[in-house]
Amino acid sequence: MDKAQELRQLEDRRYRAMCEANAATLEQLLADTLVYTHSYGGADSKASYLAGFRSGKWVYRKIERPKEHIEIYGDCAVITGQVRIELLADGSPKTLNSAYTNVWIKGPKGWQMVAWQSTPLPA
Repeated sequence: MDKAQELRQLEDRRYRAMCEANAATLEQLLADTLVYTHSYGGADSKASYLAGFRSGKWVYRKIERPKEHIEIYGDCAVITGQVRIELLADGSPKTLNSAYTNVWIKGPKGWQMVAWQSTPLPA
């Protein structure tokens, strides 16, 4: 399996964990240094993202990735694309249509996501 296929499978696993409320899998896939920048401009560390996730601040219902492009640079991968997320945010239903950039680094714990940044797409 090449690195791009491996990263695509890890992304599948991460999105599935988000929809299945599987914090243990996210704990493995997210780097301790994660910076998760939401489409509304707020940012979370790994600890604050997982705390919000575990508390039900975000309940992911469905995630689709109509566009995804993976570039590998040694032990770094940059993934860009579009994502459509249906979720409950603080109990309110939302649908997010965003462009995103996602960065993974391969280190002692294997591939882990270190950065996420999404931007709302115009309707």
